[in-house]
Amino acid sequence: MSSIVQSRMQARAQSALSVPQSEELELALPSVSVISYSGPGGVGGVPASLAPMVKRLNTRVNWYALTEQPQADFTPPSEGNGRLSVKQQKAQSPTYFGFSFHKPTLPERLMDGHRRFCQSYLSPLLHGFPERAIFDQEDWKSFKQLNELMASHCLIANSDSYPSLFWLHDYQLSLASMLIGSQAGILLSQFWHVPFPSAKIITAYPCGKELVEALLQNRLVGFHTKDYAENFMDAAQFFYPELEVDRLAMTLISERGKRTKLSVMPLGIDVPYWQNLARISKPYSEALAFKHDLAPQVILGVDRLESNKGILERLQGLKHLLSNKPEWHKRFHFVQIAQEVKEPSDELKEYTEAVERKIAIINNEFAKENWSPIIYIKGSLNHEELAAWYQKASVLSVNSTADGLNLVAKEFVAAREDEQGALVLSKNAGVSRELSHGAYLVDPNDAAGLSSQLFNALTADAEENHRRMLSLRHAIGWNQLHSWAQGFLRETLTTEENKF
Repeated sequence: MSSIVQSRMQARAQSALSVPQSEELELALPSVSVISYSGPGGVGGVPASLAPMVKRLNTRVNWYALTEQPQADFTPPSEGNGRLSVKQQKAQSPTYFGFSFHKPTLPERLMDGHRRFCQSYLSPLLHGFPERAIFDQEDWKSFKQLNELMASHCLIANSDSYPSLFWLHDYQLSLASMLIGSQAGILLSQFWHVPFPSAKIITAYPCGKELVEALLQNRLVGFHTKDYAENFMDAAQFFYPELEVDRLAMTLISERGKRTKLSVMPLGIDVPYWQNLARISKPYSEALAFKHDLAPQVILGVDRLESNKGILERLQGLKHLLSNKPEWHKRFHFVQIAQEVKEPSDELKEYTEAVERKIAIINNEFAKENWSPIIYIKGSLNHEELAAWYQKASVLSVNSTADGLNLVAKEFVAAREDEQGALVLSKNAGVSRELSHGAYLVDPNDAAGLSSQLFNALTADAEENHRRMLSLRHAIGWNQLHSWAQGFLRETLTTEENKF
Protein backbone atom coordinates (compact mmCIF):
# COMPACT_ATOMS: atom_id res chain seq x y z
CA MET A 1 0.00 0.00 0.00
CA SER A 2 1.50 3.36 -1.00
CA SER A 3 2.11 5.96 1.69
CA ILE A 4 -0.27 8.38 -0.07
CA VAL A 5 -3.15 5.90 -0.15
CA GLN A 6 -2.44 4.88 3.43
CA SER A 7 -2.43 8.47 4.65
CA ARG A 8 -5.71 9.17 2.84
CA MET A 9 -7.37 6.10 4.40
CA GLN A 10 -6.11 7.15 7.81
CA ALA A 11 -7.42 10.68 7.32
CA ARG A 12 -10.84 9.36 6.33
CA ALA A 13 -10.95 7.07 9.34
CA GLN A 14 -9.93 9.86 11.70
CA SER A 15 -12.55 12.13 10.12
CA ALA A 16 -15.24 9.51 10.63
CA LEU A 17 -14.29 9.16 14.29
CA SER A 18 -14.02 12.87 14.99
CA VAL A 19 -17.25 14.10 16.59
CA PRO A 20 -17.54 16.99 19.06
CA GLN A 21 -18.35 15.60 22.51
CA SER A 22 -20.37 18.71 23.32
CA GLU A 23 -22.89 18.16 20.54
CA GLU A 24 -26.38 17.96 21.98
CA LEU A 25 -29.62 16.55 20.70
CA GLU A 26 -32.27 19.17 20.12
CA LEU A 27 -35.81 18.06 20.95
CA ALA A 28 -39.05 20.01 20.75
CA LEU A 29 -40.57 18.38 23.84
CA PRO A 30 -40.48 19.38 27.51
CA SER A 31 -39.34 15.92 28.64
CA VAL A 32 -38.16 12.50 27.58
CA SER A 33 -38.84 9.49 29.80
CA VAL A 34 -36.43 6.57 29.39
CA ILE A 35 -37.63 3.18 30.67
CA SER A 36 -35.30 0.21 31.04
CA TYR A 37 -34.92 -2.71 33.42
CA SER A 38 -31.37 -1.72 34.38
CA GLY A 39 -30.34 1.87 35.01
CA PRO A 40 -27.20 3.71 33.87
CA GLY A 41 -25.10 2.73 36.89
CA GLY A 42 -23.81 -0.61 35.60
CA VAL A 43 -20.43 -1.25 34.02
CA GLY A 44 -21.66 -2.85 30.82
CA GLY A 45 -24.78 -3.43 28.79
CA VAL A 46 -27.17 -1.19 26.93
CA PRO A 47 -28.16 1.22 29.77
CA ALA A 48 -24.52 2.03 30.53
CA SER A 49 -23.90 2.67 26.85
CA LEU A 50 -26.92 5.01 26.68
CA ALA A 51 -25.78 7.10 29.64
CA PRO A 52 -23.46 9.44 27.65
CA MET A 53 -26.27 10.12 25.18
CA VAL A 54 -28.79 10.91 27.93
CA LYS A 55 -26.36 13.46 29.36
CA ARG A 56 -26.50 15.36 26.08
CA LEU A 57 -30.25 15.33 25.50
CA ASN A 58 -31.18 18.99 25.38
CA THR A 59 -34.34 18.49 27.40
CA ARG A 60 -35.62 17.25 30.74
CA VAL A 61 -34.86 13.52 31.16
CA ASN A 62 -36.62 11.13 33.54
CA TRP A 63 -35.06 7.67 33.69
CA TYR A 64 -37.14 4.84 35.19
CA ALA A 65 -35.39 1.55 36.04
CA LEU A 66 -35.46 -1.24 38.62
CA THR A 67 -31.72 -1.75 39.15
CA GLU A 68 -28.37 0.05 38.77
CA GLN A 69 -28.75 3.60 40.02
CA PRO A 70 -26.57 6.13 38.19
CA GLN A 71 -23.04 6.88 39.30
CA ALA A 72 -22.33 9.99 41.38
CA ASP A 73 -20.92 11.79 38.34
CA PHE A 74 -24.12 11.36 36.36
CA THR A 75 -25.00 15.05 36.55
CA PRO A 76 -27.67 16.98 34.64
CA PRO A 77 -26.48 17.85 31.12
CA SER A 78 -26.94 21.56 31.67
CA GLU A 79 -24.29 21.92 34.38
CA GLY A 80 -20.80 22.96 33.40
CA ASN A 81 -21.55 23.70 29.75
CA GLY A 82 -21.91 27.48 29.86
CA ARG A 83 -25.71 27.58 30.14
CA LEU A 84 -27.80 28.59 33.09
CA SER A 85 -27.48 26.28 36.06
CA VAL A 86 -30.28 23.83 36.81
CA LYS A 87 -31.31 25.98 39.78
CA GLN A 88 -31.51 29.07 37.59
CA GLN A 89 -33.45 27.24 34.87
CA LYS A 90 -35.88 25.79 37.41
CA ALA A 91 -36.53 29.27 38.74
CA GLN A 92 -37.33 30.51 35.25
CA SER A 93 -39.28 27.55 33.89
CA PRO A 94 -40.90 24.36 35.20
CA THR A 95 -39.49 22.48 32.17
CA TYR A 96 -35.81 23.07 32.90
CA PHE A 97 -33.09 20.86 31.42
CA GLY A 98 -31.96 18.22 33.89
CA PHE A 99 -31.97 14.58 34.89
CA SER A 100 -33.89 12.58 37.45
CA PHE A 101 -33.65 8.87 38.19
CA HIS A 102 -36.62 6.88 39.46
CA LYS A 103 -36.28 3.43 41.01
CA PRO A 104 -39.65 2.28 42.29
CA THR A 105 -39.77 -0.19 45.14
CA LEU A 106 -41.73 -3.22 43.97
CA PRO A 107 -42.56 -6.46 45.82
CA GLU A 108 -39.58 -8.80 46.03
CA ARG A 109 -41.83 -11.69 45.06
CA LEU A 110 -42.66 -10.03 41.75
CA MET A 111 -39.01 -9.06 41.14
CA ASP A 112 -37.90 -12.66 41.63
CA GLY A 113 -40.61 -14.10 39.40
CA HIS A 114 -39.95 -11.49 36.72
CA ARG A 115 -36.21 -12.21 36.76
CA ARG A 116 -36.78 -15.97 36.50
CA PHE A 117 -39.18 -15.51 33.61
CA CYS A 118 -36.68 -13.34 31.70
CA GLN A 119 -33.69 -15.61 32.35
CA SER A 120 -35.31 -19.03 32.03
CA TYR A 121 -37.92 -18.37 29.36
CA LEU A 122 -37.81 -15.09 27.44
CA SER A 123 -34.07 -14.82 26.89
CA PRO A 124 -33.57 -18.28 25.35
CA LEU A 125 -36.82 -17.96 23.35
CA LEU A 126 -35.93 -14.57 21.88
CA HIS A 127 -32.39 -15.66 21.06
CA GLY A 128 -33.76 -18.56 19.02
CA PHE A 129 -33.31 -21.45 21.46
CA PRO A 130 -36.87 -22.48 22.37
CA GLU A 131 -35.66 -25.91 23.45
CA ARG A 132 -33.90 -24.20 26.38
CA ALA A 133 -36.93 -22.07 27.34
CA ILE A 134 -38.72 -23.12 30.53
CA PHE A 135 -42.20 -21.61 30.86
CA ASP A 136 -43.64 -21.18 34.35
CA GLN A 137 -47.21 -19.88 34.70
CA GLU A 138 -46.62 -18.17 38.05
CA ASP A 139 -43.51 -16.42 36.78
CA TRP A 140 -45.49 -15.27 33.74
CA LYS A 141 -48.05 -13.71 36.09
CA SER A 142 -45.25 -11.97 37.98
CA PHE A 143 -43.82 -10.66 34.71
CA LYS A 144 -47.16 -9.14 33.71
CA GLN A 145 -47.88 -7.67 37.14
CA LEU A 146 -44.45 -6.08 37.43
CA ASN A 147 -44.82 -4.50 33.99
CA GLU A 148 -48.21 -3.06 34.99
CA LEU A 149 -46.84 -1.65 38.24
CA MET A 150 -43.84 -0.14 36.48
CA ALA A 151 -46.07 1.48 33.87
CA SER A 152 -48.33 2.95 36.60
CA HIS A 153 -45.33 4.33 38.47
CA CYS A 154 -43.95 5.97 35.32
CA LEU A 155 -47.29 7.59 34.49
CA ILE A 156 -47.83 8.93 38.01
CA ALA A 157 -44.27 10.26 38.33
CA ASN A 158 -44.54 11.87 34.90
CA SER A 159 -48.03 13.31 35.38
CA ASP A 160 -46.84 16.94 35.36
CA SER A 161 -44.80 16.59 32.16
CA TYR A 162 -47.29 16.47 29.30
CA PRO A 163 -46.84 16.20 26.43
CA SER A 164 -44.04 13.69 26.85
CA LEU A 165 -42.07 11.16 24.87
CA PHE A 166 -41.64 7.74 26.49
CA TRP A 167 -38.72 5.68 25.19
CA LEU A 168 -38.74 2.02 26.23
CA HIS A 169 -35.68 -0.18 25.91
CA ASP A 170 -35.46 -3.92 25.41
CA TYR A 171 -37.90 -6.69 26.32
CA GLN A 172 -37.98 -6.94 30.12
CA LEU A 173 -40.55 -4.13 30.48
CA SER A 174 -42.11 -4.39 27.04
CA LEU A 175 -45.63 -5.01 28.35
CA ALA A 176 -45.54 -1.61 30.07
CA SER A 177 -46.44 -0.14 26.68
CA MET A 178 -49.94 -1.64 26.95
CA LEU A 179 -50.84 0.86 29.68
CA ILE A 180 -48.56 3.75 28.73
CA GLY A 181 -49.60 3.65 25.08
CA SER A 182 -53.27 3.99 25.95
CA GLN A 183 -52.80 7.39 27.63
CA ALA A 184 -53.41 10.72 25.94
CA GLY A 185 -50.56 13.20 25.72
CA ILE A 186 -47.86 10.53 25.33
CA LEU A 187 -45.75 9.64 22.34
CA LEU A 188 -44.42 6.09 22.78
CA SER A 189 -41.44 4.44 21.10
CA GLN A 190 -39.35 1.39 21.86
CA PHE A 191 -35.98 -0.01 20.88
CA TRP A 192 -35.73 -3.79 20.89
CA HIS A 193 -32.11 -4.61 21.72
CA VAL A 194 -32.21 -8.42 21.47
CA PRO A 195 -33.00 -10.56 18.42
CA PHE A 196 -36.62 -10.94 17.39
CA PRO A 197 -36.95 -14.64 16.51
CA SER A 198 -38.65 -16.09 13.47
CA ALA A 199 -42.43 -16.20 13.36
CA LYS A 200 -42.15 -19.99 13.47
CA ILE A 201 -40.74 -19.70 16.99
CA ILE A 202 -42.58 -16.72 18.46
CA THR A 203 -46.01 -17.87 17.30
CA ALA A 204 -45.61 -21.40 18.66
CA TYR A 205 -44.83 -20.56 22.29
CA PRO A 206 -46.68 -18.87 25.16
CA CYS A 207 -46.70 -15.06 25.46
CA GLY A 208 -45.67 -14.47 21.83
CA LYS A 209 -48.95 -12.76 21.00
CA GLU A 210 -48.76 -10.52 24.08
CA LEU A 211 -45.25 -9.35 23.13
CA VAL A 212 -46.35 -8.54 19.59
CA GLU A 213 -49.47 -6.73 20.80
CA ALA A 214 -47.40 -4.65 23.21
CA LEU A 215 -44.93 -3.63 20.51
CA LEU A 216 -47.81 -2.55 18.29
CA GLN A 217 -48.75 0.10 20.89
CA ASN A 218 -45.63 2.05 19.90
CA ARG A 219 -45.48 4.71 17.19
CA LEU A 220 -41.94 3.60 16.40
CA VAL A 221 -40.11 0.33 17.11
CA GLY A 222 -36.39 0.05 16.43
CA PHE A 223 -34.41 -3.09 15.66
CA HIS A 224 -30.70 -3.71 15.11
CA THR A 225 -31.14 -5.61 11.83
CA LYS A 226 -33.60 -5.93 8.97
CA ASP A 227 -34.04 -9.65 9.74
CA TYR A 228 -35.43 -8.84 13.19
CA ALA A 229 -37.86 -6.29 11.74
CA GLU A 230 -39.06 -8.75 9.10
CA ASN A 231 -39.53 -11.46 11.73
CA PHE A 232 -41.69 -9.06 13.73
CA MET A 233 -43.84 -8.20 10.70
CA ASP A 234 -44.31 -11.92 9.99
CA ALA A 235 -45.41 -12.57 13.58
CA ALA A 236 -47.74 -9.54 13.66
CA GLN A 237 -49.39 -10.66 10.43
CA PHE A 238 -49.83 -14.18 11.84
CA PHE A 239 -51.49 -13.01 15.06
CA TYR A 240 -53.44 -10.14 13.45
CA PRO A 241 -54.33 -11.05 9.83
CA GLU A 242 -56.40 -7.86 9.54
CA LEU A 243 -53.28 -5.69 9.85
CA GLU A 244 -52.22 -3.80 6.76
CA VAL A 245 -48.48 -4.45 6.47
CA ASP A 246 -46.40 -2.28 4.15
CA ARG A 247 -43.09 -4.14 4.05
CA LEU A 248 -41.35 -1.58 1.89
CA ALA A 249 -42.20 1.30 4.25
CA MET A 250 -42.00 -1.06 7.26
CA THR A 251 -45.33 0.20 8.58
CA LEU A 252 -48.18 -1.73 10.19
CA ILE A 253 -51.68 -0.22 10.23
CA SER A 254 -54.59 -1.57 12.29
CA GLU A 255 -58.23 -1.57 11.19
CA ARG A 256 -58.74 1.56 13.32
CA GLY A 257 -55.91 3.33 11.52
CA LYS A 258 -53.30 3.06 14.31
CA ARG A 259 -49.80 3.02 12.77
CA THR A 260 -46.62 1.39 14.03
CA LYS A 261 -43.50 2.28 12.11
CA LEU A 262 -40.43 0.02 12.23
CA SER A 263 -36.89 1.26 11.83
CA VAL A 264 -33.60 -0.59 11.43
CA MET A 265 -31.02 1.36 13.47
CA PRO A 266 -28.14 -0.61 14.97
CA LEU A 267 -27.00 0.99 18.21
CA GLY A 268 -23.88 3.14 18.02
CA ILE A 269 -21.37 3.76 20.81
CA ASP A 270 -19.82 6.92 22.22
CA VAL A 271 -16.58 6.76 20.25
CA PRO A 272 -14.89 9.85 21.77
CA TYR A 273 -15.54 8.38 25.23
CA TRP A 274 -13.70 5.14 24.39
CA GLN A 275 -10.93 7.01 22.60
CA ASN A 276 -10.33 9.08 25.72
CA LEU A 277 -10.40 5.96 27.90
CA ALA A 278 -7.80 4.37 25.65
CA ARG A 279 -5.43 7.31 26.19
CA ILE A 280 -5.99 7.34 29.96
CA SER A 281 -5.54 3.56 30.35
CA LYS A 282 -2.49 3.21 28.10
CA PRO A 283 -0.01 2.87 31.00
CA TYR A 284 -2.18 0.19 32.62
CA SER A 285 -2.39 -1.64 29.30
CA GLU A 286 1.39 -1.77 29.09
CA ALA A 287 1.58 -3.08 32.67
CA LEU A 288 -0.78 -6.00 31.98
CA ALA A 289 2.02 -8.02 30.37
CA PHE A 290 3.99 -7.96 33.63
CA LYS A 291 1.00 -8.44 35.93
CA HIS A 292 -0.23 -11.57 34.13
CA ASP A 293 3.10 -12.73 32.64
CA LEU A 294 1.48 -12.60 29.20
CA ALA A 295 2.78 -14.35 26.11
CA PRO A 296 3.71 -12.17 23.09
CA GLN A 297 0.15 -12.33 21.68
CA VAL A 298 -3.25 -12.24 23.36
CA ILE A 299 -6.65 -13.48 22.19
CA LEU A 300 -9.33 -11.73 24.25
CA GLY A 301 -12.91 -12.65 25.04
CA VAL A 302 -15.22 -10.30 26.99
CA ASP A 303 -18.63 -11.81 27.68
CA ARG A 304 -21.46 -12.17 30.15
CA LEU A 305 -21.77 -15.73 31.41
CA GLU A 306 -24.77 -16.54 29.23
CA SER A 307 -25.10 -19.46 26.84
CA ASN A 308 -25.87 -17.29 23.79
CA LYS A 309 -22.41 -15.66 24.08
CA GLY A 310 -20.81 -18.83 22.68
CA ILE A 311 -18.09 -19.18 25.33
CA LEU A 312 -18.16 -22.99 25.33
CA GLU A 313 -18.12 -23.07 21.53
CA ARG A 314 -15.11 -20.72 21.47
CA LEU A 315 -13.26 -22.90 23.98
CA GLN A 316 -13.82 -25.83 21.64
CA GLY A 317 -12.31 -23.79 18.79
CA LEU A 318 -9.38 -22.82 21.00
CA LYS A 319 -8.76 -26.48 21.85
CA HIS A 320 -8.74 -27.28 18.14
CA LEU A 321 -6.14 -24.55 17.57
CA LEU A 322 -3.94 -25.81 20.41
CA SER A 323 -4.20 -29.39 19.19
CA ASN A 324 -3.34 -28.60 15.58
CA LYS A 325 -0.73 -25.88 16.11
CA PRO A 326 1.56 -27.18 18.88
CA GLU A 327 4.31 -24.84 17.69
CA TRP A 328 2.13 -21.97 18.90
CA HIS A 329 2.07 -23.14 22.49
CA LYS A 330 3.53 -20.48 24.81
CA ARG A 331 3.32 -17.91 22.00
CA PHE A 332 -0.14 -16.63 22.98
CA HIS A 333 -2.62 -16.51 25.83
CA PHE A 334 -6.38 -16.60 25.63
CA VAL A 335 -7.82 -14.19 28.23
CA GLN A 336 -11.46 -14.76 29.09
CA ILE A 337 -13.10 -11.89 30.98
CA ALA A 338 -16.39 -13.31 32.23
CA GLN A 339 -19.05 -11.07 33.75
CA GLU A 340 -21.44 -12.86 36.08
CA VAL A 341 -25.18 -12.33 35.74
CA LYS A 342 -26.72 -10.92 38.89
CA GLU A 343 -28.86 -13.48 40.71
CA PRO A 344 -28.52 -16.11 37.94
CA SER A 345 -31.04 -18.85 37.32
CA ASP A 346 -30.12 -22.49 37.89
CA GLU A 347 -29.54 -22.85 34.15
CA LEU A 348 -27.06 -19.95 34.12
CA LYS A 349 -25.27 -21.35 37.18
CA GLU A 350 -24.89 -24.68 35.38
CA TYR A 351 -23.55 -22.89 32.30
CA THR A 352 -20.95 -21.05 34.40
CA GLU A 353 -19.85 -24.35 35.94
CA ALA A 354 -19.58 -25.92 32.48
CA VAL A 355 -17.41 -23.04 31.25
CA GLU A 356 -15.09 -23.27 34.24
CA ARG A 357 -14.78 -27.05 33.92
CA LYS A 358 -13.89 -26.69 30.24
CA ILE A 359 -11.23 -24.08 31.01
CA ALA A 360 -9.68 -26.32 33.65
CA ILE A 361 -9.62 -29.28 31.26
CA ILE A 362 -7.91 -27.29 28.48
CA ASN A 363 -5.37 -25.78 30.86
CA ASN A 364 -4.53 -29.18 32.33
CA GLU A 365 -4.15 -30.75 28.89
CA PHE A 366 -1.95 -28.10 27.29
CA ALA A 367 -0.02 -26.53 30.19
CA LYS A 368 3.74 -26.35 29.72
CA GLU A 369 6.28 -25.25 32.33
CA ASN A 370 5.05 -21.85 33.58
CA TRP A 371 2.46 -21.43 30.82
CA SER A 372 -1.22 -22.33 30.69
CA PRO A 373 -3.13 -21.23 27.59
CA ILE A 374 -6.16 -19.67 29.33
CA ILE A 375 -6.26 -16.81 31.83
CA TYR A 376 -9.71 -16.63 33.38
CA ILE A 377 -10.86 -13.33 34.91
CA LYS A 378 -14.28 -13.61 36.51
CA GLY A 379 -16.10 -10.42 37.45
CA SER A 380 -16.99 -6.99 36.13
CA LEU A 381 -14.14 -4.76 35.03
CA ASN A 382 -14.59 -1.01 34.88
CA HIS A 383 -14.32 0.78 31.55
CA GLU A 384 -10.72 1.88 32.12
CA GLU A 385 -9.67 -1.73 32.71
CA LEU A 386 -11.59 -2.91 29.66
CA ALA A 387 -9.98 -0.23 27.50
CA ALA A 388 -6.57 -1.41 28.71
CA TRP A 389 -7.32 -5.01 27.74
CA TYR A 390 -8.74 -3.92 24.37
CA GLN A 391 -5.41 -2.24 23.61
CA LYS A 392 -3.36 -5.19 24.83
CA ALA A 393 -5.25 -7.76 22.72
CA SER A 394 -3.82 -8.96 19.44
CA VAL A 395 -7.22 -10.45 18.64
CA LEU A 396 -10.71 -9.92 20.05
CA SER A 397 -12.99 -12.93 19.66
CA VAL A 398 -16.76 -12.34 19.67
CA ASN A 399 -18.36 -15.77 19.28
CA SER A 400 -22.05 -15.23 20.06
CA THR A 401 -24.33 -18.04 18.93
CA ALA A 402 -27.10 -15.41 18.93
CA ASP A 403 -26.77 -11.74 19.83
CA GLY A 404 -28.93 -8.70 19.16
CA LEU A 405 -25.86 -6.59 18.39
CA ASN A 406 -22.73 -6.88 20.62
CA LEU A 407 -21.23 -3.63 21.84
CA VAL A 408 -17.91 -5.20 22.90
CA ALA A 409 -16.84 -5.45 19.26
CA LYS A 410 -17.45 -1.71 18.73
CA GLU A 411 -15.74 -0.73 21.98
CA PHE A 412 -12.64 -2.71 20.97
CA VAL A 413 -12.44 -0.92 17.63
CA ALA A 414 -12.93 2.53 19.19
CA ALA A 415 -10.16 1.87 21.72
CA ARG A 416 -7.61 0.91 19.05
CA GLU A 417 -6.11 4.27 18.24
CA ASP A 418 -2.95 2.42 17.13
CA GLU A 419 -5.11 1.03 14.27
CA GLN A 420 -3.86 -2.49 14.95
CA GLY A 421 -5.53 -5.60 16.35
CA ALA A 422 -7.91 -8.04 14.71
CA LEU A 423 -11.59 -8.84 15.25
CA VAL A 424 -12.80 -12.44 14.87
CA LEU A 425 -16.57 -12.03 14.76
CA SER A 426 -19.51 -14.41 14.81
CA LYS A 427 -21.88 -14.15 11.86
CA ASN A 428 -24.70 -14.62 14.39
CA ALA A 429 -24.00 -11.32 16.15
CA GLY A 430 -26.12 -8.45 14.85
CA VAL A 431 -23.03 -6.22 14.67
CA SER A 432 -21.59 -8.44 11.92
CA ARG A 433 -23.86 -6.60 9.44
CA GLU A 434 -21.90 -3.41 10.12
CA LEU A 435 -18.40 -4.79 10.62
CA SER A 436 -18.23 -7.57 8.02
CA HIS A 437 -15.66 -5.85 5.79
CA GLY A 438 -12.96 -5.55 8.43
CA ALA A 439 -13.62 -8.58 10.63
CA TYR A 440 -12.72 -12.25 10.27
CA LEU A 441 -16.22 -13.76 10.16
CA VAL A 442 -16.91 -17.18 11.69
CA ASP A 443 -19.67 -19.70 12.28
CA PRO A 444 -19.61 -19.84 16.11
CA ASN A 445 -20.52 -23.53 16.11
CA ASP A 446 -17.72 -24.58 13.74
CA ALA A 447 -14.68 -25.33 15.92
CA ALA A 448 -12.37 -26.00 12.98
CA GLY A 449 -13.45 -22.84 11.16
CA LEU A 450 -13.05 -20.74 14.30
CA SER A 451 -9.60 -22.23 14.91
CA SER A 452 -8.58 -21.36 11.36
CA GLN A 453 -9.74 -17.75 11.62
CA LEU A 454 -8.10 -17.26 15.00
CA PHE A 455 -4.85 -18.50 13.48
CA ASN A 456 -5.28 -16.20 10.47
CA ALA A 457 -5.81 -13.25 12.79
CA LEU A 458 -2.81 -14.13 14.95
CA THR A 459 -0.49 -14.45 11.94
CA ALA A 460 -1.70 -11.45 9.91
CA ASP A 461 0.97 -8.85 9.24
CA ALA A 462 0.77 -5.25 10.46
CA GLU A 463 -0.34 -3.93 7.07
CA GLU A 464 -3.27 -6.37 6.89
CA ASN A 465 -4.28 -5.53 10.47
CA HIS A 466 -4.08 -1.82 9.66
CA ARG A 467 -6.22 -2.17 6.55
CA ARG A 468 -8.91 -4.13 8.37
CA MET A 469 -8.89 -1.87 11.44
CA LEU A 470 -9.28 1.25 9.30
CA SER A 471 -12.36 -0.33 7.74
CA LEU A 472 -13.77 -1.18 11.18
CA ARG A 473 -13.10 2.28 12.58
CA HIS A 474 -14.71 3.88 9.55
CA ALA A 475 -17.82 1.72 10.11
CA ILE A 476 -18.28 2.70 13.76
CA GLY A 477 -17.50 6.32 12.92
CA TRP A 478 -20.49 6.52 10.60
CA ASN A 479 -22.88 5.31 13.30
CA GLN A 480 -22.08 6.85 16.67
CA LEU A 481 -24.27 7.02 19.73
CA HIS A 482 -25.28 10.68 19.37
CA SER A 483 -26.36 10.26 15.74
CA TRP A 484 -28.17 7.00 16.53
CA ALA A 485 -30.19 8.63 19.33
CA GLN A 486 -30.82 11.77 17.33
CA GLY A 487 -32.03 9.75 14.35
CA PHE A 488 -34.31 7.54 16.41
CA LEU A 489 -35.91 10.36 18.39
CA ARG A 490 -36.29 12.53 15.30
CA GLU A 491 -38.03 9.67 13.49
CA THR A 492 -40.30 9.17 16.50
CA LEU A 493 -41.32 12.83 16.36
CA THR A 494 -41.90 12.85 12.61
CA THR A 495 -43.67 9.50 12.29
CA GLU A 496 -47.13 9.89 10.80
CA GLU A 497 -50.01 10.20 13.27
CA ASN A 498 -47.81 11.17 16.19
CA LYS A 499 -50.50 13.52 17.48
CA PHE A 500 -50.97 13.75 21.23
